[in-house]
Amino acid sequence: MSIARLTEGSALTRQAVTKHLRVLESSGVVGKQRSGRESLYQLRPGAIVDMRAYLEGISRQWDDALARLKAFVET
Repeated sequence: MSIARLTEGSALTRQAVTKHLRVLESSGVVGKQRSGRESLYQLRPGAIVDMRAYLEGISRQWDDALARLKAFVET
């Protein structure tokens, strides 16, 4: 989608959406393709799957650490 289409019906400015899209593009969540004067953005779902797996791993690490802390404090 174009930035104009993404901001359609939203209170967000095109400049704000562009700023967010740059961050998403640099992290691989969206891809950008030029079409004439417009930039078209497309979601890359694989990047979200990868991030979710990474965050679930961190969550498990924290759960384990908190369980060890709880066991230590209770003994």
